[in-house]
Amino acid sequence: MRVDNVTKRGYTWGMNMTDALRIAIRTDGRSLNALGRAAGVDPGVLSRFLRDERTLTLSTADQICAGLAVDVRLVRLRKGR
Repeated sequence: MRVDNVTKRGYTWGMNMTDALRIAIRTDGRSLNALGRAAGVDPGVLSRFLRDERTLTLSTADQICAGLAVDVRLVRLRKGR
């Protein structure tokens, strides 16, 4: 997993959404149980996602982002990036 793109303000170009979400979960500070309750997601789903044993549906990723209180935006990259 690439963590060299993490900044105080968020995640920079070059980081895929899966890695960014895993880092956001790991750095949140709450237990997976607490985050799962906040997001309405089973903590086992979070655990298996963090161990790269499963992927997430977009709706589950949306719930996790809401539980983390993070904003996800699509940004068009310039050519060459």
